[in-house]
Amino acid sequence: MIALPMRADTGAVEVAEADVTMQVEDVPEHLEDILHSGANWEINRNSFLLNLPDIGRFMATDGNRISICPAPDMPVEDVLIFATGTGLSAILYQRGGLLLHASSVVHEGRAYLFCGPSGAGKSTLSAALCRAGCDFLSDDMCAIIQSDQGPAMVERDGRALRLYADSIEHLALGSSTGPRVRHLVEKFHVAPPTTADQGGAVPIAAIYMLTASDPAQAPAITRMTPLNAAQALLRQSYRRQIALSYANQSGLAGRIGALAAGIGVYHMSRPRDLERLDETTEALMKHWQSPSVA
Repeated sequence: MIALPMRADTGAVEVAEADVTMQVEDVPEHLEDILHSGANWEINRNSFLLNLPDIGRFMATDGNRISICPAPDMPVEDVLIFATGTGLSAILYQRGGLLLHASSVVHEGRAYLFCGPSGAGKSTLSAALCRAGCDFLSDDMCAIIQSDQGPAMVERDGRALRLYADSIEHLALGSSTGPRVRHLVEKFHVAPPTTADQGGAVPIAAIYMLTASDPAQAPAITRMTPLNAAQALLRQSYRRQIALSYANQSGLAGRIGALAAGIGVYHMSRPRDLERLDETTEALMKHWQSPSVA
């Protein structure tokens, strides 16, 4: 059994049967009958293989199993981030999922998503919003649920936030800080200040594309056209090249188009200075009360 990093669950959860199993075992260096590939990954009909020299190999199979083979002298704890990130995303793509590179919070029963590349400040913003009264929903990867009967939803993520030391200090989350994400990396698993009370999916109210602004400027939010929104959402698909490889079975293009047409997608520029983080949270919560979002 593998001990996973800190989870956001506030209590014990009884699971009758595992939905995904994760096992340390041998993983091949290459797949057979490759359909798609990238610099360090391969996909065939049943499996996804991630090969990271000096770190380890990871294989997601049949939408229900992740195999982990750490490199020699590499502790399992130091490679779990790849299994629970890229490996888990491959599992969900094998199931036909739609994933965004985003963090999200809940406010008054509705979800707000913050998209951006690694280092854009998604997790820090979510943590700050939780301190301002929101509930934590997910970090880094958001699984989207769509149906003809209701609004698009996002699943709650059982994992914790992952924050750098300066964000932890600024937000006074030292007492909630757990182990490092990776050895010698100043990024840590952090229990969020608050979590959503219900374990089910939450309807999405708005999606924000984060960019940094000139330090002299105040936070600004503008709505994107459906076409620009669809293009931005596609760019922010979690592990985009892998998402595109599974696009036929997931119906990626149509689902992205439907999401952009049905949900307000906004561009948000804001100063990245932690001392001005409160300005960003205040601007967002004010925006949530506007007629276009409320």
